[in-house]
Amino acid sequence: MMNVTTDSIPIQSFVPTDYNALGNRIGTIIYSIIYSLGFIGNILALITFSNHRMRHISSSIFLLILSISDTVALMTSLWFFLADAFAIQLQNYSALACRFRTFFAYVFMDLSSWCIAGLAFDRFLRTEIPLRAKRICTSRNALIMILIFFLFLCGINGHYFSAGIGQERGGNRTTAHCLENRETYPNYYYFYKIIWPKIDMIIFCFLPACIMVFCNIRIIYILRRQRHHFENFGTENTSTKITNIQQTLSGSIPIKKPLSHRKSIERQMSLMMFACVVVFLCTTVPVTIYLILLEQVIVNYPNFAQDNAYYVFIFRMLRAIMYSHFGCNFYLYCLTSRIFRSEFIRTITCRRIVINSNQDATTSYTLNKIVDASNV
Repeated sequence: MMNVTTDSIPIQSFVPTDYNALGNRIGTIIYSIIYSLGFIGNILALITFSNHRMRHISSSIFLLILSISDTVALMTSLWFFLADAFAIQLQNYSALACRFRTFFAYVFMDLSSWCIAGLAFDRFLRTEIPLRAKRICTSRNALIMILIFFLFLCGINGHYFSAGIGQERGGNRTTAHCLENRETYPNYYYFYKIIWPKIDMIIFCFLPACIMVFCNIRIIYILRRQRHHFENFGTENTSTKITNIQQTLSGSIPIKKPLSHRKSIERQMSLMMFACVVVFLCTTVPVTIYLILLEQVIVNYPNFAQDNAYYVFIFRMLRAIMYSHFGCNFYLYCLTSRIFRSEFIRTITCRRIVINSNQDATTSYTLNKIVDASNV
């Protein structure tokens, strides 16, 4: 009988991926970049928009509060950075501190979204009703609107102080925790897991995004219609209407500029408006939808317990992307605009604007451009 020989084939053992360790390494890198750029950018935004001249513009008030809310939102994310980089689980020390962190995180993340929506609405009013907007779009009204937002968000996120979340150390417990107390508070657990994610998605993402999209589309339509009338029906009435709009925005009569210059300003404004909506949606929608799917769909998968580390890893990455939104607003809304760059440089170099009789018209036009750009 013929002898059959077989070559021994080495079998490589499969080593499962440690998603927890991988998430810690990637999270440490991402958060380090976010903090390096975000805190610096938000501080520079505070300096720029807090100067005396910019505080008189309603749009600058929204951008000023936006930089503050972004800074606080980034500070609350330090909780995750310490866990990723140094394995410091702060929730094991105090459940009350965890409740406060979660409350302020959600309030100021939501406030950031509504500041952007308020900014879009402010600019929409300036474009839709330019004559009446001079009385409506004031710094005082902008502060009132932001205060209403803040109080509403504090009220709707107040449930994070419920006893249904977290438990302090004591008795047989050597560490605290910040999880839901499912057995003790089943009603709150159902609300937190099933109902609240949908409410949070609407408040944090859906409604602000709808406002931004509607306002920006309407603004672009009005600007194009005005440009069309100017190009094809450049009558005296049209010129007067455009002049009135510019006077309402700046409070002064600007110098007439070539049509190509106006087109350049419109293109810049349209590009920034488009970037505003795209960046907001790309950074906030994925984690919001994934969280709902994780709690209501993915958790029912038969292999969920086995692949739980993988699903948590995906959530951590999407959460880090969301926090990048709070670190890039200054660069997106300010430094990408030539007009805001000039205002920023003027602020940090402490330049004074010297106005004389020969510079009144030029200064008026410069202020008009600043107001236009601040509405973006």
